[in-house]
Amino acid sequence: MRSPRPHRTPSPLGAGLLACLAPLPAHALFRFNEGRDQVYVTTYVGTGYDSNVFANKNASGDLVINGGAGMEYARKSGLIGVNASLGWDFGNFASYSNEDFLNPSASLELSKGTGRTTGALQLNASRASRADPTVGLRTDSWNYGANLNYRYPIMDRYSLSGNIGWDRIDYQDEGATLVDLDAYTISTDLFYSWRSDRDLLAGYRYRLSESSATSQGRDDSIYLGISGRILSKLSGTARVGWTFHKNTYPRDTTLPDLLTHVSEDTSDGLYVNLSGTWPVTKKASFLLSLGQDFSTSSTNFQTETSTINLEGKFAHNVKFSTSAHVGAGYTNYLSGFVDNTPVFTPGFHGGTRADYYATAGLGASYVFNNHFTLSATYTYYENCSNLPSFTFVRHSVGLTLSTRW
Repeated sequence: MRSPRPHRTPSPLGAGLLACLAPLPAHALFRFNEGRDQVYVTTYVGTGYDSNVFANKNASGDLVINGGAGMEYARKSGLIGVNASLGWDFGNFASYSNEDFLNPSASLELSKGTGRTTGALQLNASRASRADPTVGLRTDSWNYGANLNYRYPIMDRYSLSGNIGWDRIDYQDEGATLVDLDAYTISTDLFYSWRSDRDLLAGYRYRLSESSATSQGRDDSIYLGISGRILSKLSGTARVGWTFHKNTYPRDTTLPDLLTHVSEDTSDGLYVNLSGTWPVTKKASFLLSLGQDFSTSSTNFQTETSTINLEGKFAHNVKFSTSAHVGAGYTNYLSGFVDNTPVFTPGFHGGTRADYYATAGLGASYVFNNHFTLSATYTYYENCSNLPSFTFVRHSVGLTLSTRW
């Protein structure tokens, strides 16, 4: 892995711009087949300042210029709908030029929205440059994914919904610190139509995580939930249950004494997955998300993470809108390898590590016309840890101009 040098990551400015591109009511650049096929072209350019480009206690800041261009294709005709995209994002740092990046991305979705069985097949690939607070360094990785979801009505009020997915993170500078990660997921939900605006559900999720250090993590989650109207004005999907987590290690894995062999360890905990929207008025809405789950860190340590995020979106008039968000999270490091060697340690490198983070931000955007939008963002992020070396504060500001044709 690279040492902390001038760091570069997709700036928060660029992220804000991309978020504004999708809702723009632009007309397609190309329309053919009687309008059933459409092609859009998107671009953005921005500038900003990141006070902590590596997300570590040294807090090295830098100015960044970033931008990107992409093409989108949509077909809404026949039995199968098609959505595809191809794009590139770039970032140039004033001081940390070694962290400059040019990242391509591509995605394809084939969807079926009519008939008895509905669902979608999604494929994606992208290169990402970002700061990883787990190690306090910037990383470059290729990210791949394939996902198949479906919904099938069984009879009367009952229907079955499922998901099969695969995700891979392939680090370009893994060295002895970072490990590549593969995750395979299979889940099934049984829905019961309780009321016209609310479904009850019960489900099971199986997930297998494999690292390039040849360890495996298995999660078996069972849960109950609600889809539709969760509360009087909060609509979305909520799942609450329990996860049984099991790690399996290679045959030569030992405790730090290098004599006692370890083949596996187990743990369990609460499983929460909630995503909901509360439309307060026609011009204001809030998005709430809650989560708690197990995962594998980029350094091959097993973690249990809890998160909460609340975002507000406010349309002041046809052209001007603002947003605000707050969030918090907790990560407990359970166990793993030391420096990618067959030495098992409980906790983090044999000690206790628990991280807490809090974040808040503001955003504003102004739509000049159907094609051009100007956006400004500010994000505050603070990570606190019982290990002082992982405690830091990060401020990010950005200004972006985006187009969609």
